[in-house]
Amino acid sequence: MTVLRTNRLELLPAGQADLDILVAHWNQPEVRRYLFDDREVSAELAATLLADSADDFTEHGYGLWKAYLRDELVGVCGLRRHDSGQVEIVYSLEPARWGSGLATEAALAVLETGRRAGLKEILLETDEGNVASQRLARRLGAVPRGGADGILQYVISPP
Repeated sequence: MTVLRTNRLELLPAGQADLDILVAHWNQPEVRRYLFDDREVSAELAATLLADSADDFTEHGYGLWKAYLRDELVGVCGLRRHDSGQVEIVYSLEPARWGSGLATEAALAVLETGRRAGLKEILLETDEGNVASQRLARRLGAVPRGGADGILQYVISPP
């Protein structure tokens, strides 16, 4: 599995050994508000996400990465299969790091991995109320594709 590096971040493939730290990260109210529709993330759900990610890494060369700034976990970013069958980019960032450009930095590295894996189009979904993710979508070159039920959809052609 591929380790990704950016100017400030090291992105390491997430695995079952990371279950506790990721459950804690994803259950922060500010994080789960948009990512999990404000529902608590159970250990079972997190384990399923990590198992799916391991399968994606094996089959496609991408999955979920933990993003570290020095030795501090600052978020998660990755590519996964959407319910529609498309590949989508997902990300979460520690609230203390919002506005730092780290989500953009991680997402660009992940998108490059998607490009190398042969992906021509990647889905990005965000809640209508998540203005920060909408700005990130624009920074990533995402093109609006509509949406429904309070969810906006974008399409990204990896760099």
